[in-house]
Amino acid sequence: MKINPKIKAYAIIALIALLIPISINWFTFLAHFFSDGNDTPVNPLEYKILTDSTAAVNKCRLTEIKNISIPEKTCIGGNEYTVTKIEKKAFSYCRRLTNIEIPESVTSIGYSAFENCSSLINIKIPVRVEKIEVSTFRNCSNLKNIEIPESVINIGYSAFAGCYNLNVVIDNSKDNVVVGEDAFKGCKSVRYTK
Repeated sequence: MKINPKIKAYAIIALIALLIPISINWFTFLAHFFSDGNDTPVNPLEYKILTDSTAAVNKCRLTEIKNISIPEKTCIGGNEYTVTKIEKKAFSYCRRLTNIEIPESVTSIGYSAFENCSSLINIKIPVRVEKIEVSTFRNCSNLKNIEIPESVINIGYSAFAGCYNLNVVIDNSKDNVVVGEDAFKGCKSVRYTK
Protein backbone atom coordinates (compact mmCIF):
# COMPACT_ATOMS: atom_id res chain seq x y z
CA MET A 1 0.00 0.00 0.00
CA LYS A 2 1.40 3.37 -1.05
CA ILE A 3 1.09 6.39 1.24
CA ASN A 4 0.06 9.58 -0.47
CA PRO A 5 3.13 11.94 -0.40
CA LYS A 6 0.88 14.81 0.71
CA ILE A 7 -0.32 12.84 3.76
CA LYS A 8 3.26 11.82 4.53
CA ALA A 9 4.37 15.49 4.45
CA TYR A 10 1.50 16.52 6.76
CA ALA A 11 2.41 13.72 9.18
CA ILE A 12 6.04 14.89 9.33
CA ILE A 13 4.96 18.51 9.92
CA ALA A 14 2.57 17.42 12.67
CA LEU A 15 5.34 15.38 14.34
CA ILE A 16 7.75 18.33 14.26
CA ALA A 17 5.04 20.61 15.69
CA LEU A 18 4.59 18.18 18.59
CA LEU A 19 8.33 17.86 19.30
CA ILE A 20 9.21 21.57 19.30
CA PRO A 21 7.46 22.40 22.63
CA ILE A 22 9.11 19.38 24.25
CA SER A 23 12.61 20.42 23.14
CA ILE A 24 12.35 24.08 24.19
CA ASN A 25 12.55 25.14 27.79
CA TRP A 26 9.47 27.37 27.74
CA PHE A 27 10.13 28.67 31.25
CA THR A 28 13.52 30.02 30.13
CA PHE A 29 11.97 31.56 27.03
CA LEU A 30 9.22 33.27 29.02
CA ALA A 31 11.67 34.45 31.67
CA HIS A 32 13.80 36.21 29.06
CA PHE A 33 10.69 37.61 27.38
CA PHE A 34 9.32 39.04 30.65
CA SER A 35 12.71 39.90 32.18
CA ASP A 36 13.04 43.16 34.12
CA GLY A 37 16.37 43.84 32.39
CA ASN A 38 18.53 42.94 35.41
CA ASP A 39 18.94 39.27 34.59
CA THR A 40 16.24 38.51 37.17
CA PRO A 41 13.12 36.87 35.72
CA VAL A 42 9.73 38.03 36.95
CA ASN A 43 8.77 34.83 38.80
CA PRO A 44 11.54 32.24 38.71
CA LEU A 45 10.50 30.44 41.90
CA GLU A 46 7.72 27.97 42.54
CA TYR A 47 6.38 27.84 46.10
CA LYS A 48 4.58 25.28 48.22
CA ILE A 49 2.29 26.20 51.13
CA LEU A 50 3.39 24.59 54.41
CA THR A 51 1.02 26.07 57.00
CA ASP A 52 -1.52 28.90 57.22
CA SER A 53 1.35 31.40 57.37
CA THR A 54 4.45 29.70 55.92
CA ALA A 55 5.67 28.51 52.54
CA ALA A 56 8.67 26.78 51.00
CA VAL A 57 10.61 27.37 47.80
CA ASN A 58 9.64 24.20 45.96
CA LYS A 59 11.85 24.66 42.91
CA CYS A 60 13.54 27.15 40.64
CA ARG A 61 11.81 27.03 37.28
CA LEU A 62 14.80 28.52 35.46
CA THR A 63 17.95 26.42 35.42
CA GLU A 64 19.78 29.15 33.45
CA ILE A 65 19.33 31.91 36.05
CA LYS A 66 22.51 33.58 37.40
CA ASN A 67 21.44 35.69 40.39
CA ILE A 68 18.47 35.26 42.65
CA SER A 69 17.16 36.73 45.86
CA ILE A 70 14.56 34.68 47.72
CA PRO A 71 12.01 37.02 49.28
CA GLU A 72 11.14 36.75 52.96
CA LYS A 73 7.44 36.79 52.07
CA THR A 74 5.51 35.57 49.06
CA CYS A 75 1.92 35.94 47.90
CA ILE A 76 0.02 32.79 46.87
CA GLY A 77 -3.62 33.01 45.88
CA GLY A 78 -3.96 36.47 47.40
CA ASN A 79 -2.56 35.40 50.80
CA GLU A 80 0.86 36.31 52.18
CA TYR A 81 3.22 33.61 53.48
CA THR A 82 6.61 33.77 55.19
CA VAL A 83 9.25 31.71 53.38
CA THR A 84 10.73 29.33 55.97
CA LYS A 85 12.10 26.45 53.91
CA ILE A 86 13.97 25.53 50.75
CA GLU A 87 12.76 22.12 49.59
CA LYS A 88 14.96 19.19 48.56
CA LYS A 89 16.60 19.63 45.12
CA ALA A 90 14.98 23.06 44.70
CA PHE A 91 18.03 24.52 42.93
CA SER A 92 19.96 21.37 42.02
CA TYR A 93 21.56 21.50 38.57
CA CYS A 94 21.10 25.29 38.25
CA ARG A 95 24.60 25.28 36.74
CA ARG A 96 24.72 29.02 35.91
CA LEU A 97 23.59 30.20 39.37
CA THR A 98 26.43 32.30 40.83
CA ASN A 99 24.81 34.15 43.75
CA ILE A 100 21.77 33.56 45.88
CA GLU A 101 20.39 35.52 48.82
CA ILE A 102 18.45 33.53 51.39
CA PRO A 103 16.29 35.47 53.86
CA GLU A 104 16.77 35.07 57.62
CA SER A 105 13.22 33.67 57.82
CA VAL A 106 14.50 30.36 56.34
CA THR A 107 15.02 27.70 59.02
CA SER A 108 15.36 24.59 56.85
CA ILE A 109 17.24 23.74 53.64
CA GLY A 110 16.40 20.33 52.15
CA TYR A 111 18.83 17.66 50.96
CA SER A 112 20.57 18.26 47.62
CA ALA A 113 18.98 21.73 47.49
CA PHE A 114 22.01 23.22 45.72
CA GLU A 115 23.71 20.06 44.49
CA ASN A 116 25.67 20.51 41.24
CA CYS A 117 25.29 24.30 41.19
CA SER A 118 28.80 24.39 39.77
CA SER A 119 28.90 28.18 39.22
CA LEU A 120 27.72 29.12 42.72
CA ILE A 121 30.30 31.41 44.34
CA ASN A 122 28.65 32.95 47.40
CA ILE A 123 26.01 31.86 49.86
CA LYS A 124 25.14 32.81 53.42
CA ILE A 125 23.40 30.30 55.67
CA PRO A 126 20.63 32.01 57.71
CA VAL A 127 21.23 32.05 61.47
CA ARG A 128 18.14 29.97 62.30
CA VAL A 129 19.08 26.93 60.19
CA GLU A 130 19.90 23.96 62.47
CA LYS A 131 20.81 21.27 59.96
CA ILE A 132 22.61 21.18 56.62
CA GLU A 133 21.17 18.10 54.97
CA VAL A 134 22.80 15.31 52.96
CA SER A 135 24.49 16.56 49.74
CA THR A 136 23.04 20.06 50.14
CA PHE A 137 26.02 21.76 48.44
CA ARG A 138 27.64 18.72 46.85
CA ASN A 139 29.72 19.50 43.74
CA CYS A 140 29.39 23.28 44.07
CA SER A 141 32.94 23.38 42.75
CA ASN A 142 33.23 27.19 42.55
CA LEU A 143 31.89 27.90 46.04
CA LYS A 144 34.71 29.78 47.78
CA ASN A 145 33.72 30.83 51.30
CA ILE A 146 30.97 29.86 53.66
CA GLU A 147 30.34 30.62 57.31
CA ILE A 148 28.24 28.06 59.10
CA PRO A 149 26.38 29.78 61.95
CA GLU A 150 26.24 28.64 65.56
CA SER A 151 22.64 27.48 65.05
CA VAL A 152 23.78 24.59 62.81
CA ILE A 153 24.30 21.50 64.94
CA ASN A 154 24.18 18.84 62.22
CA ILE A 155 26.02 18.69 58.89
CA GLY A 156 24.91 15.75 56.76
CA TYR A 157 26.79 13.17 54.73
CA SER A 158 28.60 14.69 51.71
CA ALA A 159 27.02 18.09 52.44
CA PHE A 160 29.98 19.94 50.86
CA ALA A 161 31.76 17.08 49.08
CA GLY A 162 33.35 18.15 45.80
CA CYS A 163 33.51 21.83 46.79
CA TYR A 164 37.20 22.00 45.85
CA ASN A 165 37.64 25.78 46.26
CA LEU A 166 35.75 26.04 49.53
CA ASN A 167 37.10 27.50 52.76
CA VAL A 168 34.68 26.55 55.54
CA VAL A 169 34.39 28.33 58.89
CA ILE A 170 32.22 26.56 61.47
CA ASP A 171 31.10 28.35 64.63
CA ASN A 172 31.52 25.59 67.19
CA SER A 173 30.67 27.61 70.30
CA LYS A 174 28.42 24.87 71.62
CA ASP A 175 30.89 21.98 71.02
CA ASN A 176 28.05 19.83 69.74
CA VAL A 177 28.25 20.00 65.94
CA VAL A 178 27.67 16.55 64.42
CA VAL A 179 29.50 16.21 61.10
CA GLY A 180 28.53 13.38 58.74
CA GLU A 181 30.94 11.19 56.81
CA ASP A 182 32.63 12.89 53.82
CA ALA A 183 30.81 16.13 54.65
CA PHE A 184 33.83 18.19 53.56
CA LYS A 185 35.52 15.71 51.20
CA GLY A 186 37.74 17.60 48.79
CA CYS A 187 37.25 21.02 50.40
CA LYS A 188 40.21 23.41 50.47
CA SER A 189 40.07 24.07 54.24
CA VAL A 190 37.81 23.54 57.24
CA ARG A 191 38.21 25.67 60.35
CA TYR A 192 36.31 25.55 63.66
CA THR A 193 35.97 28.73 65.74
CA LYS A 194 34.74 29.31 69.28
